[in-house]
Amino acid sequence: MLIDTTQFKANHLAEDAVLPAEKTALIIVDMMRRFCDPAWLSGGNAESERWFTSELQSVIPNLRAILDAFRSSGGLVVHVVNAKWTKEAREAVPYQRGRDYDYFDSHAMSVIDELAPQRDEIIVRKLTSSAFTGTGLDYMLNNAGIRNVVLTGQYGGACVFYSLIQSREYGFTNYWPTDAILHASAVDKAMITPLVGTRWATLATSAQIARSITGQRALA
Repeated sequence: MLIDTTQFKANHLAEDAVLPAEKTALIIVDMMRRFCDPAWLSGGNAESERWFTSELQSVIPNLRAILDAFRSSGGLVVHVVNAKWTKEAREAVPYQRGRDYDYFDSHAMSVIDELAPQRDEIIVRKLTSSAFTGTGLDYMLNNAGIRNVVLTGQYGGACVFYSLIQSREYGFTNYWPTDAILHASAVDKAMITPLVGTRWATLATSAQIARSITGQRALA
């Protein structure tokens, strides 16, 4: 039986909400060159490739708008990348071994130019799905006085979602910009978004997040 997700009561960011820059972090998950290649993502499926191509054309600029707002306001920015240290990826979680991943800091596994890290931004290298597992990210966020986490990147039903669950368990308040997260399919997007909004995070648009972190209120 299909579930009517329109009946889910989701939590949305108020138009006049303000997120203090000094207490808020932007986490960008897995926006590396290889992971932003629609042909690679689709695995040869033409319909899937069209989906990724279309979605990335909006996700990347929307994410960049949030990134620019964090940079201008002084909010903490964290780039999370997934790759391997050894040829066999024996240090990674078992389910990631054998995947077509390259080495950390290689061209393919580095952040795309549109979102490239700047000085004063953190780069976290992970060997699993969640940005928190085995990385010390929670330690750094707590040291920095962070209370609010804005999660972006890909996939909404995998690495970003896994990171969200752990972020919640570490006690952070979470925000989910619906137009700055890449999903594996339209079905995943339609299913995951309302689920996240009912329990684990506050839903928002990229424009709302950008306004809230810079302290600007929406125009009437």
